[in-house]
Amino acid sequence: MMQSDDHGVEVSLSSLQHRAIDSDARSIVVLAGAGSGKTEVLARRVQRLLTMQQGLGRVLALSYTNKSAEELAERFRKRVGAESERVTTETIHGFAHSLLRQHSTRIGLPIEPEILSRDEDRVELFSQWLGSQGLEAAHDPLEQLRRIDLDRARLIESPEVEDWRRALASLPALDYPGLLDAASELLTLKSVRRQLGRTYTHVVVDEAQNLTPAQYRLLTMMLGEAGEGPAAMLVGDDKQSIISFAGADPSLMHQFAQRYQAEVIALDVNFRSAALISEFSSVIASELGQQQSHVQPHAARGHIQLVCGEDESDEARQLGDWVSGLILNGIPKAALANGESPTVRAEEIAILGRSASALREISKELAARNIIHSTSSDAGDWLEGLAGKVVLELIALNAAERRVAPQWQLARLIDEDPDSLKSRDQVASVFRAHTNPLVNALADLVSETNLLQFMLSLSSLITERDSGTSGLASWSADLTEIENAWSEYLESVDRESRSWADFHLFCSRRQRGSATQGVQLLTVHKAQGREFRAVAIVGLNEGQIPDFRAKSQKERESELRIFYVAVTRARRVLLLSRALRRKTRYGQRVTTPSPYLELTKQLGVDAFE
Repeated sequence: MMQSDDHGVEVSLSSLQHRAIDSDARSIVVLAGAGSGKTEVLARRVQRLLTMQQGLGRVLALSYTNKSAEELAERFRKRVGAESERVTTETIHGFAHSLLRQHSTRIGLPIEPEILSRDEDRVELFSQWLGSQGLEAAHDPLEQLRRIDLDRARLIESPEVEDWRRALASLPALDYPGLLDAASELLTLKSVRRQLGRTYTHVVVDEAQNLTPAQYRLLTMMLGEAGEGPAAMLVGDDKQSIISFAGADPSLMHQFAQRYQAEVIALDVNFRSAALISEFSSVIASELGQQQSHVQPHAARGHIQLVCGEDESDEARQLGDWVSGLILNGIPKAALANGESPTVRAEEIAILGRSASALREISKELAARNIIHSTSSDAGDWLEGLAGKVVLELIALNAAERRVAPQWQLARLIDEDPDSLKSRDQVASVFRAHTNPLVNALADLVSETNLLQFMLSLSSLITERDSGTSGLASWSADLTEIENAWSEYLESVDRESRSWADFHLFCSRRQRGSATQGVQLLTVHKAQGREFRAVAIVGLNEGQIPDFRAKSQKERESELRIFYVAVTRARRVLLLSRALRRKTRYGQRVTTPSPYLELTKQLGVDAFE
């Protein structure tokens, strides 16, 4: 078999790719590293299955997001044409929904159960239901629901989870996590499992490292015991598992392999990235305890560049020069394979940061150069430092009388027992005793209940002696973000409408964005699953990448996986960037380079010529 390279030229598949495509095992786990051609392997395996079945049976292909499911479906269409009609390509939630459309009445639901997809509708239902039961709603019901969602993803039962299930049943209605619960209930019926077994002969799961326990339960209920239901193949890479905060558990792939006695195939050759970038990703993989195969290097050598700005403005200026040079002159010829076009479009360039605030200076620089760009980040990636995140929770603390959610979030942020944060006096006392001097300084804000005074106090609360370079620089960056949000908030609402709760909601929605046009400015989490010809990773300082909160070995390993994901987004050009000094309210401070930069030394002295 052949696979296409970047020019559309057919090249030979590896023996391991052939093995994944041609295996007759009923259960297969493919550990597919970055750039290992997993999507092509998936498409060709589905093609083989459809050919073998000669018009009989269907294949169910499940993926993590709507976008990845659409891309997978398009790959099937290109590969098998009209035969792709025999492939059902869905997200796991989409599959659960389709199952309910067929059988919902069998578990007491309406024919078309109402799906609460908007957070506003879920908050309204929960608040009304709690009131009808004589219970008081949480001061931040949205945060409470998110905590409930995480428990449901991890199959953790709690009184809050049960209350929310009862609220949904009162309509009756479902939300997205509830789709998995209801579909799993359906699969307790033998007749439903038999029908699925007759419909689908094979199931393939892409991005399996992102499976949550709730999704895994649905999958295994559909498959039954070994040898019972459809044959299955899981494809994923535990090195790219960076969404454990949403309940993902990469160990489920290994549990699947053991339970179903699956054939395990490791695809560890990076066909996407040029030789130097592939070699660097292998260095990182070895730090994660995974040795990569020695293979013939990629035809394109690639290019890795290190940039050290005197400060963040200079770092952004050099990144601006880099972007301008790529758009004007293309990729350096020495980085390319023979005959490969050097031309690069703006959309093929990405700049990645650990947080949205780390991308602010480069956004300003690109705007000054009239270079079209767009940004995208997760709400949780907006702010960078501990102090900024604590300030957001103090805003939430003032949003209503009950303070359960901020109490829980504060406890998570500062590693304290939630029971020690039940009153404002307790919060202030814990802040003053905390090991982080920035948290100490925020103790005086706890008792401030006037929103305007609270915001006016922020800029003068933390002093030069309160922390080192990383902490003060992160605080400076986050304070600018919060102050900008406050300015925009003041312009968007009239004086009478301003409130703690409204401003907290405004902050939670800020900076998510949606990167679509021009140079892509993304947080690493938003970049997962994507690839670009040229990638820059900014803010490679201790405290930024890796994140300041990563203390334990497990947390530091998680940060290294995030760096691995960032590096492996690049196909031909990779730029690693840091500022030698970071701005604080008290002048420039010297930074400490990220330990990950030390890994580049294993590439050889000629890697950066």
